[in-house]
Amino acid sequence: MTSSAANTPPPVTPRSTPAPPPTVKNSRSFNVHTKGLRNSLTSDFYYRVMLANWPQFFIGAILVYLCINAGFAMVYFLGGDMILNARPNSFIDAYIFSFQTSTTIGYGYLLPKNGITHAIVMVDVFSGLLFVAVLTGLVFARLAKPQARVLFSQQVVITQHRGQTTLLMRLANGRKRSSIINCHVSAVLMMADRDPDSMFERHFIDMQLHRDSVPIFSLTWTLAHTIDEQSPLYGLDKNAIESYGTILIITLDGIEDVFAQTVHTNYIYEAQHFMFNKRFANILGQHKDGRRMIDYTRFNEVEDSH
Repeated sequence: MTSSAANTPPPVTPRSTPAPPPTVKNSRSFNVHTKGLRNSLTSDFYYRVMLANWPQFFIGAILVYLCINAGFAMVYFLGGDMILNARPNSFIDAYIFSFQTSTTIGYGYLLPKNGITHAIVMVDVFSGLLFVAVLTGLVFARLAKPQARVLFSQQVVITQHRGQTTLLMRLANGRKRSSIINCHVSAVLMMADRDPDSMFERHFIDMQLHRDSVPIFSLTWTLAHTIDEQSPLYGLDKNAIESYGTILIITLDGIEDVFAQTVHTNYIYEAQHFMFNKRFANILGQHKDGRRMIDYTRFNEVEDSH
């Protein structure tokens, strides 16, 4: 565990109504609009499916499956008297027959009536099997994909730390019983070019951290960057940071110890997330039984620096 707190933390006083713990949802994309970029669903289908959350994934799968069956039901319906024991001109019966065919249930009541229907049924069954195979693969890919459950503070603070002006960011492992091995963090500042004659509109500047790697990331970690003459933030106040459109990009990668696979995540801080003359609230304390305690309910809290 890496932290800038004192060696003997003060006791943590239990609160009757604790604040909710910080969410793990990270800001992964830039808050900008695009124009003229073609990005269709079919051209990048797998990528979109992997990015969707679970409710979106299952709702989309259900809608696709319903539409496939509706398409075959329309073929049966427009073909006339193609289904044995079906009610005349009944789209519902045609849809039920398509659903039973694609799932290979076959209750035995609705049956193909002629050779053309049998040919359509074969295509219907194949589409159902193909859909189940694709859906199974996508579900497995989503479940098997390792993820770094990392908490990032909602703000970055600029304060006096050990006699120097320092930018601080707070991280925490969101899993209680697993760690990230050989964890490495990088910080890159993206801001407008200050030289009016430069051909570049924005610069990507690597920021030097006091420590950018730890052998085991299991609890909390405070990243620190000294704002001195070599820092891209040197001499900038809140207004200057906003005028340059400053964006801080934090990336983290390591090996998740349970699955022994590489995981990575990132977080993006925009100019409004920079806070001056603030410091993170202390979350380290001591439990009543003498053990060290971390209060994650105060993870995003900041207070005035003294």
